[in-house]
Amino acid sequence: MATMRSSCLIIISLLVLGSLSAFAVTFTRKPMDVNDHRVVQIAILAITEYNHNYNANLKLVKIASCVTEARRGGDLHELVLLASKGTTRETNKYQARLTVWLTMDKVE
Repeated sequence: MATMRSSCLIIISLLVLGSLSAFAVTFTRKPMDVNDHRVVQIAILAITEYNHNYNANLKLVKIASCVTEARRGGDLHELVLLASKGTTRETNKYQARLTVWLTMDKVE
């Protein structure tokens, strides 16, 4: 009996926004509601992973936007986040990109 198993390969990168033109993509982009629970979870995951990987202390302030692209084998989610550094009140814009890859494996 074969079952479908989804596995996620998460690729996250947070970059201080400077030149979004470098991320121009030719795939069809669909905006998502920033209050959607999936978008909120992606934003929290992005901040958590960034803090873990870079020994930082970013705090999510607001999700400015989210667009999704359907790609072969998975979906790309690109968010623009407003986050503050630790106890400072200074807020910066960051970009988070997450790709979810779906795979099917035969289970015997």
